[in-house]
This record gives sequence, structure tokens and C-alpha cells, in this order.
Amino acid sequence: MRTSPKEVLYFKLPTYAVDLLLHYAVFYTSLRFSGTLPASQADIMGGTGSPVILFLSYVLAISFVPIKLNERRIADYVVLVRAIFQTALTVSFFIFITSAVYRITPVTFYLLYGFCAGILIMAAHIVIRWIILRIRRSGKNMLNVVMVGADERLVAISREMKAGYGMHGYNVLGFFTDKYSDQVPAGDRVLGGIEDVFRYLDGHQVDELYCGINPSSDETFISRLIHESDSRFIQFWFVPNMNGYPRRRMHYEEFGSVTTIRLREEPLNNPLMKFLKRSVDVILSGVFLLTVYPFVWTAVAIGIHITSPGPILFRQVRTGYNGKGFKCLKFRSMIVNAESDKVQATENDPRKTRFGDFLRRTSIDELPQFINVFKGDMSIVGPRPHMEFHTEMYSKLISEYMVRHLVKPGITGWAQVNGCRGETRTLEQMKERVEHDIWYIEHWSPMLDIKIVFMTVRQILGGDKQAF
Repeated sequence: MRTSPKEVLYFKLPTYAVDLLLHYAVFYTSLRFSGTLPASQADIMGGTGSPVILFLSYVLAISFVPIKLNERRIADYVVLVRAIFQTALTVSFFIFITSAVYRITPVTFYLLYGFCAGILIMAAHIVIRWIILRIRRSGKNMLNVVMVGADERLVAISREMKAGYGMHGYNVLGFFTDKYSDQVPAGDRVLGGIEDVFRYLDGHQVDELYCGINPSSDETFISRLIHESDSRFIQFWFVPNMNGYPRRRMHYEEFGSVTTIRLREEPLNNPLMKFLKRSVDVILSGVFLLTVYPFVWTAVAIGIHITSPGPILFRQVRTGYNGKGFKCLKFRSMIVNAESDKVQATENDPRKTRFGDFLRRTSIDELPQFINVFKGDMSIVGPRPHMEFHTEMYSKLISEYMVRHLVKPGITGWAQVNGCRGETRTLEQMKERVEHDIWYIEHWSPMLDIKIVFMTVRQILGGDKQAF
């Protein structure tokens, strides 16, 4: 969407100005209360050079992780929150790199800055967006839109634009179509045939034009329509027919002179985000293994030794990142048996010991996987790793099954906190689990991981009936 000068003046610049001022406020507040800097180092960080350092870090951050608060009128708050936290963490990272020149490593400062900046700026942006939506709802800052074509794709866009009582700021003027007139929703106007659009553009103010006509069917018409739109400064949107393709967030990329479409966006392909996730995994798993785990291991080892002969830990090869196998660790909850690598545990599985049943219902049996996390085989949050036997079987039955291995498997995951846990009795249950795993891969953010961890804790404390 082309941005008008008024929109830049009234919305974009004030938004970024508020954003930067909040970064400054959080920066100096975090510097003061972190309590980790000697006076001389605090002078370096808080001196005359820091405003320039922070400004340059902010510019670099929004270049790498742009906040698209007003770039799209129909915006998802989850996307907004994720972008804000990514920006805050990216700013913190650039400041860290700069301060390394002075050999300053105030870890508390960076953690405090990254977290507080994310929370405070998130709240500010939500308030700003609420104000903008109210302005648009009152009939101001509207965009006049016409549809060329009237098939189900353009009708769906029109409905989306008019949702929320006009808060998105679109005014759909009508449709130009030679067919599908019966599909035009009640209340919308048919302004004429597709050739009538040129005469209409001469006498009306139009800001955006959405075209659903296949270029291969009338290349001359499309070329003329694009030319007329450009000459009148109208934003032209082509709405391709994607029937037969999976309904996903697809992304256009240029391969030389050829336009290609990528089926999915993977946030963890971003090296910075991958580094951030791995750093959190190493820190949290390391702290857990050095503090809580030795006591847990001792208590569980005694219980397992008393209730059944055999090893304390159960090692099973499971499918991990990029389809590679790794030895997944668990506290042994069953008697030693030959079916452990092929048969899933059931609710009343006779192979489980009484103490093992307790371990499984409380999810304590999964805690050794923090060793896998520290080693790099797993992450704290991600798709649950499956037995290699099941990977081989379900990859033949579910077309997108292997997509779940594009990220490291996790101790807990989006599928598990949404009820897709335990035994999979039917193919549909596994399909649902895979759908949740792919959704997680495409929508990953630090905030989503935090949400999943809290949902997991609540699930465990509440007594998960599917944990057996």
C-alpha cells in the first residue's frame, strides 16, 4: 500500500517517534536499576555517546525486524507483539556489540532492557493502534477501493475489508465484472463490466484496485489497467487464483528475472532469532541441570531402583532436526521390553510400573531431555520428537509430516498444550498434531515460546488426563 504524505505525517512518524522515545526511557531506567555497572563504565554507557549509539541501534533494528504497525490496515496483534519484542531484543543486541568495545558485559542490564522495552512499547503500540482504529471507524483516513472481477477471492477480500464496522479504513466502492455478478454480496454494487473500469477511474477518486483477472486470458487488458492505475497513483493489487495450492502464508521472491512463491515463512531461519532461541535453551537447561536436576535424579533413581530392575534412564532413537536421529533421554517408566521402540504407551499399558505411571502423569519422566537440550539435540519448545518407526510410517501417510522437522524437537510444544498429546489412535489425530507443529514453525516468536511454557506448567499443575 502506498503511504500518503498525510498518513506519514499523522501516523507513521509519530509512531516511530514514540517508539524511539520509549527506547530511550527504558534504556536509561534499565541502566540505573541494573546495578551491574561500575561508575566509570556507567559514565561510558550513559554519557554523551549513548544517545547516538541507541539511535543507530534502533535504526538497524527496525531495518532487520521492521515494525509493521501501520503498513497493513488489517493487522494481527500477535504479529505486532512479536515484531515489537524482536525489535527490542535486536536493539539490545546491537547495544551489546557496541559496548563490547569497552569490555562491558552487564547481563542484568540487557535482560532488563530487552524485557521492559518489549512490555512498555508493546502497550504503547496497542494504544496507538486503538486510536488509529477509532479514527478510521469515524470515517476518516479511508481508502477507496474497487474490485475488477467478482469471483470468490475478491468477494472474500471485500468482506474482510468491511469487517469490524469499518475500523480497517476501507471503502469498497464496488465490483466490475462480466460474470459472477450473482456472487457479489448484498449491499455491494456492480459498477459495470470490466471494460467500464477505465471510464470510472476518470471520474472518481480511487486509492486501491484489486484485480482477479487472469493475465494469460487478457494480457492487453491487464497491461492497460496497470498503466492507468500507475498514471493515477492507484495502488494495483493482483489477486492470483491459488486454487489447488495449500492455504498458507506464501511469500514472493525473485529468482533472477523470474518471480517464485515460497510456501511458508520460517522465523527461525533468521540467524539472530535462531541464536536467541539457542542461547535461551543453553542458559535455562544449564541452570536446571546444575541446580534442580541432581535432586530430581536422586529421588527418581531410588524410586525406579525399588520398583523394577533395569537402568534409570531410557534411551530411544527419535527423529530430530532435518530428519536426523538422536538418542532421546527419559526416566524409565516401564519394565524393560522389546516393543518400546515400536508401540506407543496407552492409558492402561501393562508395561508401566506403578512408579513409572506417576512419573508419566506428572511429566517428570521427560526432565532428562534437558540434557538433550543442552547438547543441542532438542529445544525446550518445539514439535515433540517421534520414534523413528512412526516417522517412517506417518511420512508415507501424511504429505506434510516431515515439515515438522524443520526445527529442533522440543520437551513441550504447541500441539501438546492444545490437547494433541499422548497416544494417537487414528490418522486424523496425527494430522491434527502435525498441523499444530507446522503452525508453530510458521508463527514462532519468543513470546509464543513463553506462552507455551506457561501453558505447559498450568497443564501439568492442573493434572493432564492425556499424560499417561
